[in-house]
Amino acid sequence: MNAMTDHRLLEVVEAIPDGVVIVNRDGLIVLVNREMERLVGYDREQMLGQAIEMLIPVQLRDGHVTNREDFVHAPFRRSMGLGLDLAAQRQDGSVFPVEIALAPAELDGDRVVIATVRDVTANRSTDAELQAARQRVMLAEDHERIARDLHDTVIQRLFAAGLSLQSVLPMVPEQARAKIESILDTQDNAIRELRTAIFGLSSKRSAGLTIRVVVNQLVDDASRVLGFRPALHFQGVLDGIDAVVTAEVAAVTREALSNIARHAHARKVDVTLRHADETLFVTITDDGVGIPQSHQLGSGLLNMHDRAARLGGSCTVSSNDQTGTTVRWTIPVGP
Repeated sequence: MNAMTDHRLLEVVEAIPDGVVIVNRDGLIVLVNREMERLVGYDREQMLGQAIEMLIPVQLRDGHVTNREDFVHAPFRRSMGLGLDLAAQRQDGSVFPVEIALAPAELDGDRVVIATVRDVTANRSTDAELQAARQRVMLAEDHERIARDLHDTVIQRLFAAGLSLQSVLPMVPEQARAKIESILDTQDNAIRELRTAIFGLSSKRSAGLTIRVVVNQLVDDASRVLGFRPALHFQGVLDGIDAVVTAEVAAVTREALSNIARHAHARKVDVTLRHADETLFVTITDDGVGIPQSHQLGSGLLNMHDRAARLGGSCTVSSNDQTGTTVRWTIPVGP
């Protein structure tokens, strides 16, 4: 190239934001821009006159020579390596992903190839993050589907079976009654374990939901088993309740509503959440048959006590035969 052509061409390639390297028909570098120097870490004096393969990862150089020669014999403008992961090698030996576009040209009667080179490290990182996000969404959707199937199908059938067994208790002999009660206790434990699994599967889906939304969902779920919707009351500022407390309230509310559905034969249920004086009050009442005085607290009610105690609160259960039951669960929370 003559001096005038060289000067004008250099002005053009310096204005291009991507790296530019121009190679003659023998694969030797005849021109680069500043961006190409920045990308690969070589000064242009170190690249000019050298084979383009110096910028190719070592393990790919032999194959690149063949591809370059094929392109020289049948040149056309195109993106290089469509569908392939292309890479360039810096002076320090590090390798980075690139996108390359090729265009044949003539300079002063000589056939050359102009290659524009773009570092796509950030793009590949974003692609990987998007793929990971898609996989997390798919996993969360699977968890939600499994949790929904377990709750809406398996647990509801267990509830129905348990209620059917309870309804025949007065009609069976004492010996058979004891056996049925043992089966019901085993069923209760199985349902509790299923609920624990469901809560774990759906916890990511519920993350970020306010306590109002979470408890409202639980009341909706309970209505399908009870045959009516419990009355729900919110008092005070509740939207600031954190996720840890929300999860504990969800577990307590779920357990209380489950006990009512299985044992109370209630026609009315009230669920109240109240936040006042840096204290959260959860009160769940029903008008069912109550808990007999001789009946010891089951593991579900004991769990409610333990959950309150871990948070510095308390849980009381008041009930008498045929007078309904009231669960009061109280913990300290911030303003």
